[in-house]
Amino acid sequence: MTEMQNLKVSDTGEVIQKLIQGLKEALECKLCQPSPTFASMTGDIKRGHYITSHYPPFFRTNDPNDKGIAIGETTARLFHSWYWDMITHEMREQYYQHVEQALNRLLDETKDFDPEVALLFAHYQTDFHIRQHHFSGRGILNFCRDADDMQQLRHWQWRLHDIDHGKPIDQNNTWPYGCNHTAWPGDENSEMPHAALLWKANVTVRQKHLNKIRAEWAIIMNERRKYREMVLRKQKAKDTITVRLYCRGELKDIRQMKRLTPVEVAYLAEKALQSPVGI
Repeated sequence: MTEMQNLKVSDTGEVIQKLIQGLKEALECKLCQPSPTFASMTGDIKRGHYITSHYPPFFRTNDPNDKGIAIGETTARLFHSWYWDMITHEMREQYYQHVEQALNRLLDETKDFDPEVALLFAHYQTDFHIRQHHFSGRGILNFCRDADDMQQLRHWQWRLHDIDHGKPIDQNNTWPYGCNHTAWPGDENSEMPHAALLWKANVTVRQKHLNKIRAEWAIIMNERRKYREMVLRKQKAKDTITVRLYCRGELKDIRQMKRLTPVEVAYLAEKALQSPVGI
C-alpha cells in the first residue's frame, strides 16, 4: 500500500472508532429524550442525509453540493459494512432494544401508523439519538466556553443566514432579523436544542479536558523558559571574559568583564584621551 492509502486506512479506522464511541454513549444514555418529528425524517431522507440502504444511515450523504468539490482534493466519506461487524453482540442487542422501545411508544401514541413506516420511524429516532452523541464532542458548540459564547455563536449564524437570504440588516439591532431566543438557522430537524442539552451536560468533561490541556501547556511553557535561560547563559558566556587578579602569587579576586566590540574600544580610547585624569 502507498503512504496515502495507509493514511486513508488509518483515518477510516479512527472514524469508525468514533462512530462506535457515539453509539456506546447513546445506548447507555439516561439523559436525552430526543423527539424528532416524522417531518424531520422525511426531510432528511429527501435531502440525502438519512440513507436507509447504508449503515450507519446518518453518516453518508448524497448532498448535491458535494458534486462541486474537486475529487482529487478530498477523501471520499465511505463507511463499509464492517463498521456494524465491529460492534459487539451486546451492543447490537441494546440497539434493537432501543428501536423496539421507540416502536412501542409510537404504536401506543397512535394507531394510524403503517407498521412498516412506524418501524422505519423507530429506527430513525434511535439513529437520531446516536448521531447526537457522535457529534456532541465534535460539533461547533465545543468551541463555546459558556452560555454567553453559545448565544453569540447563534447570533452570528443568524446574521450570516440573513445576509445569505437578503434580509434587512440593522446594525443597531442586537437580534438578527430571523432570530429568536431558542432557534438556530437551518435547523429543520431541531438537532441544535438536543446538541445544546448534551453540551450543558458535558460541562464537567470539558472542564476536565481544559484542565488537562492547561497542565500540559504549563509544562511546555516551563520547558521553553528553561531553554531561554540556557540560551541567555550561553550568550552571556560568549560576551564576557573571566579576569583573575593575583597579588604576589595569591589569587585576590575573580571578575567577569564584558567583551568589548571594536566600536566600544574606539569610544573608550577617545574618552580616555579627552580625560586629563583618566577614566
